[in-house]
Amino acid sequence: MEPSEIREARMERGLTIQEVSDKIGAPYSAVHRWEMGKNKPSAKYISALTRLLKNGVEGEKEMSEVGYLKKRISDLEALVESQEKTIATFRTALEKIANS
Repeated sequence: MEPSEIREARMERGLTIQEVSDKIGAPYSAVHRWEMGKNKPSAKYISALTRLLKNGVEGEKEMSEVGYLKKRISDLEALVESQEKTIATFRTALEKIANS
């Protein structure tokens, strides 16, 4: 996609740069640079931009689902990390008890 295509399609959909960024999982600054023609999106982002901006409502629905799943994965990873810290704390306490 050309820079002008990205901006025009985004504006036609009534989306802000931040909304596009959130929906495709790219940094705000990257989307802004693509629109300014300073950088070009990778194949991964071209695909996401096409789904979101050229395929209309269906593309946006798909991106919303992807965003939801990414959020759930992130939440689960945080939960696992928290659980691992709790387990490590209990192991340390158990070792102290066993060694006393």
